[in-house]
Amino acid sequence: MKSRESGSTRQRTRRAILEALVDVIMEKDGIGFSVQAVADRAGVTHRTIYNHFPTRQALCDAFSDYVDELLAASSGAPEEPTWSLASIPLLVEGLYRTLALRDRHARAYVMLMIGNRRPMSAWRKRSLMAEKLIAREQSGRIPLTPRQVTAVIRLFVSTLGWHLLTEQCGLSTDEAAAASAWATRTLLDAAIAKRTTKRAAKPSSSPLHPSQGGASATRRRPN
Repeated sequence: MKSRESGSTRQRTRRAILEALVDVIMEKDGIGFSVQAVADRAGVTHRTIYNHFPTRQALCDAFSDYVDELLAASSGAPEEPTWSLASIPLLVEGLYRTLALRDRHARAYVMLMIGNRRPMSAWRKRSLMAEKLIAREQSGRIPLTPRQVTAVIRLFVSTLGWHLLTEQCGLSTDEAAAASAWATRTLLDAAIAKRTTKRAAKPSSSPLHPSQGGASATRRRPN
């Protein structure tokens, strides 16, 4: 019983540290945050932070995983979705809706990634998944590598894309989701061989309906 209580206390402390990191990032725009500032906000010592997270990067990666868990819980889909080329544009609307529900956490995630000038572990994982899918079916007629195609698509199918379109461009979540789904589908149509062939045989294709799994959450600007 004692160890169970100890484990529960450890989890609470860990969560308090990660939530404190959200507050510090939002105040500092994710640039140059100090571990001491996180410790002060969480009400723990500097040493406690490092007992839970051995390095600053370990803290950042743990935060990435924590936000992923929150987003999965908010979306009602705790398991990682099975990606396919056809599903990528459809993922955008559900993703953007979920991000709007976890506005502060999602924006803190983006700010931290930009401030660190390196992608988070979750970003790298999903980019690699998408790159493998694209590499298998990419047309040889476009002057880009699968990595380049993936990078452009990931600008839209990501927390970063949602943040830039809503925060910097002023779109609502609905508008951003519809625009990103259209852009992603257009890019894939141009990049994938069999889609290009199909489109050449049939010039007119059915339009994308943003209402399909549409995002209903409105844009909220963090304080």
